[in-house]
Amino acid sequence: MCIIGAESTGKTTLAAALAEHYETLWVPEYGAPYHHVGRGDPHRTWTSDEFTHIARIREWLEEFLAGYSRRVLFCDTDTFVTAVFHEVYLGARSPELEEDARACKYALYLLCDIDTPFHLDKLGLRREDARRKMHERYANYVRSTGCPWLELSGPHEQRMQLAKAAVDGLIS
Repeated sequence: MCIIGAESTGKTTLAAALAEHYETLWVPEYGAPYHHVGRGDPHRTWTSDEFTHIARIREWLEEFLAGYSRRVLFCDTDTFVTAVFHEVYLGARSPELEEDARACKYALYLLCDIDTPFHLDKLGLRREDARRKMHERYANYVRSTGCPWLELSGPHEQRMQLAKAAVDGLIS
């Protein structure tokens, strides 16, 4: 199951809570840890290779954790999200990352709506105004995958109820 959405929409909170509920594992997003630990100078210009690295490590982690999960694995973002950030930071799309994203199919996408208050993330990014545009981009993407998907709105408890109902419907 892949949890996708714009910045500060509760993806990580939801992934962790769902994994706890189902007594399984979840795949954390890798971009923020890479930014803080792997980049060295956080102020230097990003490169396309860095986004490819982020995608490959996240994909590897997803594959690795799938072998240890119980019935279901929750993924906090996917390669398409990395492709979108490639475009945001570098001003150009990455056909390679977008193609890789399309090759991966999830049993369910959970799209987090932007109706949650914006909180500055660990990267200190302030792109609240871009959340609507990113949300629309992710919504168009999940629609195009052919995979089942569900948009989650409202407070965390409401999102959890909706997500659990959808997951239960797939795994029962």
